[in-house]
Amino acid sequence: MKHFVLFLTVVFLGLFLAVLNRTDTAAPNSSLPTVRVFGYASFTGRWGPGPALKDLFEKSCKCKVEFIEGSDSGILLQRLKIEGESLGADVVVGLDQFDLSKAVSEQSWRKLSLGQLDVYDAVKPALANSFFVPYDWGALTFVARKNELMRMPASLDDLLAPELAKKIALQDPRTSSPGMQFLYWVIRSKGEDEGFRYLQKLMSQVHSFSPTWSTSYGLFTNKQTKLVYSYVTSPLYHEVEEKKKDYVALPFNEDLPVQFEFVGIPEFCRHCDLAEQFVNLMLSNEGQKIIMEKNYMFPVMKGVMENTSFAPLMNVKTMQQVEILSSTEVDRLLRRWTEIRRGDLN
Repeated sequence: MKHFVLFLTVVFLGLFLAVLNRTDTAAPNSSLPTVRVFGYASFTGRWGPGPALKDLFEKSCKCKVEFIEGSDSGILLQRLKIEGESLGADVVVGLDQFDLSKAVSEQSWRKLSLGQLDVYDAVKPALANSFFVPYDWGALTFVARKNELMRMPASLDDLLAPELAKKIALQDPRTSSPGMQFLYWVIRSKGEDEGFRYLQKLMSQVHSFSPTWSTSYGLFTNKQTKLVYSYVTSPLYHEVEEKKKDYVALPFNEDLPVQFEFVGIPEFCRHCDLAEQFVNLMLSNEGQKIIMEKNYMFPVMKGVMENTSFAPLMNVKTMQQVEILSSTEVDRLLRRWTEIRRGDLN
């Protein structure tokens, strides 16, 4: 019996020392600060720029990066409002120019001290806000498959052609950033009242208004629609990633809208200095190259895009003005759109 008790004592002592050793070994890693980055799904996901930026940052920051995901910028902003502080959001990635006023009205943000940024001329108007800085941008239009339509649309009015009935994939502007971009494009191209009358006619042409860009684009790639509202760089994605050259971004008579994607640091950040370092990484040449090649968007910093397949795609006719609409104005436009969607507008 004594031998048995001695045996158990040795066993338990060995287990205790093993656990103690494991705890000591793990302690340095567990004590590392965790920088939490709120971002939309295509940024934080496996194929987006998020994982590559995380790996690059963790090599030098003596920290860990954790992503908290929202499916699109509109949903991301809602999640930030509800649980951002409790989850410890340090960086918010993916708000566009239509989200900024609402973001400022709902949260407090740290001013960014990034110095003089050598950006493209098209990006300079987007630098006016001291709380947010753009990290990429892109022009939006409709994407089609080559040789699938007898006549490719060349204007907004062409989208009303009978052969396109229920063949157009759009995004819901209440939840999707590209969806709001399309609403803005129509209103600025046609004027508000005429634009909403046009949208009323367009309702019967739309296959569906998806809550996110990725859902609508999935309908298009699965050949459930003939057109999808997307980015001029979308065909390049298919060419590079899938070796397919049968997609085309359509040039329109109307100047194309431009979307800027911004990054900001909430005032309630827990690791604010690390958050600013992460923002600086996103704006570095290496970070910008990752974002360009993974997000398939134009970089904001000069010297990154030159002599790449992205450069020729900038030669599209775009709106010159970068307008930051107030949250009240955005809500008003969305209410009018909702009335049309419900069929309440006469």
